[in-house]
Amino acid sequence: MADNPAPVLGAASEKGPKRPLNADAYAHHVHNGRLAVAVVDGTGSTPEVAEFAQLAAQVAARVAARRTPVWGVMAAAELCADPTGAHPGPVTNGAIVVATAMPDREWLIAWSGDSDAYGWDADDRGVWRLTTPHTEGQRMREAGEADEEARRHDNVLLRSLRTAPTDGIDAVRSEARYLILASDGLHRLPADEMAAILTEHSDDPETCAQQLVKAGREHSNDDITVLVLQHPHPKDERG
Repeated sequence: MADNPAPVLGAASEKGPKRPLNADAYAHHVHNGRLAVAVVDGTGSTPEVAEFAQLAAQVAARVAARRTPVWGVMAAAELCADPTGAHPGPVTNGAIVVATAMPDREWLIAWSGDSDAYGWDADDRGVWRLTTPHTEGQRMREAGEADEEARRHDNVLLRSLRTAPTDGIDAVRSEARYLILASDGLHRLPADEMAAILTEHSDDPETCAQQLVKAGREHSNDDITVLVLQHPHPKDERG
């Protein structure tokens, strides 16, 4: 078996219709057979932000493949640091979600902001959300406020790459045959619609990702990026 087999994954990314460019980015990296992936949603729509998002995704994926997703987020957060303390250039920031494939169909996932991770097993369980957005809208929902009002504040980040070193990084471990990572442009697509697309195209992750972006566009004018990954290790492979 090769040290770094090609991962089974699909990716799609689309610029929001009213945005000058796509500031989302994604990356994957395999180190000694260990797969890691990252999605970064850059804050803003400038060339500097788009460049930052791509570099942050690449750094996060490479570090997560060698260590853990939390280390990947922290490494990406270092790209936001301003050693002068005076912010002489553009302020770079964004939301991030990073995942590393572990044995026995487990994933380690870490995030900061409102980029998301979902699990899917191609059974009656459907699609389930693995991450909780760090937004004012989500805080309002958890406080019992009406969803209609909370939706107006879903674009207000309470955590981000820039604040990760001080605010902390959430992480979760989950078992799933398939993992979906996405920028926040997908988060209003209902879970049953996601499951229907995944079921229809389960043998083709690339088509899954493309169709999820297409469906997400019906609910959002934001940039949308989606990764669909089949776990590289079968269940109980160590036995």
